[in-house]
Amino acid sequence: MEPIRVALLGAGSRGRHVYADYAQAHPQEMKIVAVAEPNDVKRQCIVDEHGIEKSYAVKDWRDLFISKQNFDAVVIATQDSMHRDAILAAIGKQYHILCEKPIVTTLEDSRTIAEAAKDFSKVFVISHVLRYSPFFTRVKKLIRDGELGRLIGIELDECVGHIHMSHSFVRGHWNNSNTSAPMILAKSCHDMDILLYLAGADCTSLSSYGDLYHFKEENAPVGAPLRCTDNCSHYEACPYAAQKIYLGKNTAWPVNVITTDLSVEGRLKALQQGPWGRCVYHCDNNVVDHQTVNAQFANGVIATFTMSGFTMTTHRGLRLMGTQAELIGDMEKGIITINYFSSRDKKTIEIETTREGHSGSDELFVADFVRLVRSNNTSGETRVGSSLQSHYMAFAAEASRLADGKRMQVADFGKLQ
Repeated sequence: MEPIRVALLGAGSRGRHVYADYAQAHPQEMKIVAVAEPNDVKRQCIVDEHGIEKSYAVKDWRDLFISKQNFDAVVIATQDSMHRDAILAAIGKQYHILCEKPIVTTLEDSRTIAEAAKDFSKVFVISHVLRYSPFFTRVKKLIRDGELGRLIGIELDECVGHIHMSHSFVRGHWNNSNTSAPMILAKSCHDMDILLYLAGADCTSLSSYGDLYHFKEENAPVGAPLRCTDNCSHYEACPYAAQKIYLGKNTAWPVNVITTDLSVEGRLKALQQGPWGRCVYHCDNNVVDHQTVNAQFANGVIATFTMSGFTMTTHRGLRLMGTQAELIGDMEKGIITINYFSSRDKKTIEIETTREGHSGSDELFVADFVRLVRSNNTSGETRVGSSLQSHYMAFAAEASRLADGKRMQVADFGKLQ
């Protein structure tokens, strides 16, 4: 069977190291035949690695949409705020679509995409990859099999990790809701989606509290310069000193995001000239660094979710409360423990997992996209209609947070105007 032919829109971290890498590892399933990327070096990397013809390597994705081209599907891995127009163009050209999350960054655009996709007859899935993780699929099966009795409550913690927080949401691309999206959407629509997945019903109402507590100018150490590389006297004591994060032995994520020149000299230049060398207390960030959400679902399940940048590591922790048993799990460790009330027994389930690719979810997600495209099956696990529900939850949570925790009806956010 011939591989599906894909145009890659955006050759950044996800574009290259998830989707393009998958095509290299599985050439019989997927072939990158076109790339759109404004950065010359990143674009050329994809051209060289995938043997793309010169006319199919462009800076602006619109140049690939002038006429019907020789590909079956598009992978949209551009910056979040650029998704909308690419999606609408792909719908118009009748290409299969895989789009990075979040789908779009505003409620208005979410409604626009919902309307445009109503009669779309091709595959359109969103990278809510956690639904494919061995951890969460096993948890879902345990719920479905009645292992816990009736599910009553969910506690989900997203520990962003202090380094990830500083890299992506203080210094990086997702640090400002005016140019990207609120944190609850940009980072945690994954988690809103998983709450929907585990609860097994639509979210009816929610409330939320949160703020930008720490990463702001008033908390800067006395005399801290605008850049860490400007002889900051607080280097030793500061956990966010850019030199500690980006100039060590590690050249994988997050270091490989700041430059394509991973020599010490190249990385130092990136810190001196780019956003990742800025003092975390002197950035243009405005997204929250800690937030909680309380949600109620149509079947009576109640959930609490906490996102925090103030953790040592990056991981997700889960507790499910059922009428017959309690489940405690850690996605990254791949460990699930069930405590049974009646027998007092404890069962531990160990799942083979990996730290890479959302604990192995990325590869399984792309493999399923290939399967869906080959069969033109539009009912994928993360199809756009289902995925939009998590976005409406996120917009409702942000509205609640800004309204001092006011309870919001989620259905109001999904109504087409």
